[in-house]
Amino acid sequence: MPVNKNLLIRIITLDRCLRDFGKEYYIEDLMEACSNALSEHGIKDASVSKRTIYNDIEFMKSEEGFGAPIENYRAERNRIFYRYTDLHYSIMGRFLPQNVVELSRTMVEFLQVFDGIAPIEEIKNQLPELAKFYKLKEKEPFVEFDFNYDYSGLTWFGQFFSAISNKTPLEVEYESYHRKKVEKFIFHPAYLKAYMNRWYAIGYNETEQSAYWVLGLERVRKIKPLHQKGYIQKHENLKDYFYDVVGVTKEKHVKPEIVRLCIHPEFEKYILTRPFHPSQKNKGQDQNGWRIIQLELIINEEFINHLMPYIHFLKIMEPPALAERINSRIADWQKNMK
Repeated sequence: MPVNKNLLIRIITLDRCLRDFGKEYYIEDLMEACSNALSEHGIKDASVSKRTIYNDIEFMKSEEGFGAPIENYRAERNRIFYRYTDLHYSIMGRFLPQNVVELSRTMVEFLQVFDGIAPIEEIKNQLPELAKFYKLKEKEPFVEFDFNYDYSGLTWFGQFFSAISNKTPLEVEYESYHRKKVEKFIFHPAYLKAYMNRWYAIGYNETEQSAYWVLGLERVRKIKPLHQKGYIQKHENLKDYFYDVVGVTKEKHVKPEIVRLCIHPEFEKYILTRPFHPSQKNKGQDQNGWRIIQLELIINEEFINHLMPYIHFLKIMEPPALAERINSRIADWQKNMK
């Protein structure tokens, strides 16, 4: 029997019913469950006949199918219900090794309790179905990430994720904050990066012939997948590429430099436990008890933004240019306050 989409949906549904030892599933119950499952997957003619269910069960029991240990049991008034004879059996075991099945079950349990971990709406929406498949009780999330559910760029996250996974170029219409007009270009996305509750896609802009092009997802206006076009990748490991910056701004040909800061003794634990950058190192104390830290990175606007909330607890030892940029910001603020 050839396995098409409808048959696969029915088999997965029957497998879930037959594994449920807490309920007796009669033929009418199996028909209803399969019809509902087909409807949920957008199948127009979702009605399932008794003959179809009987054929599906025979197929599942056959060696051509899964060799499933399905038995029919007589209940009251000689009605017959169906169930696996083995409490732990599932057709998933025929597809995947048992350790993989258990691992996926553990991952579903893990994801259930997190709020804000899955920006892809499709994944978030499938968790209840996966939990039902593994017979997991519904749990209220008790671990929350700093996640902005109202962020408009999430509309595009799934499409960029799919394009990167499948190496599909995109025709993108994009409204830059700086150029203030909608531009259209061919983009080959390669990486998604979160920063300050925003998401950014990094890749090769074929129209501009520029690698490491950064798009803020909230500025995307339209996407069109170009399935027939070849994918171009012009990047090194992008995680390594962004290691020496804070955020997503990295100017070409700018090299990392040493930054040395002193932290007030009353505030040092906040900075030591929440570093400004992964390169941060503790270099002891000065003669006044201020903690000295050293970083090696490219100084960009995002790094300065990180420093500003704590500037009254910091002394900038080097480089002098960093102190000048911060003093310029403070001077501008003082002008605005007048």
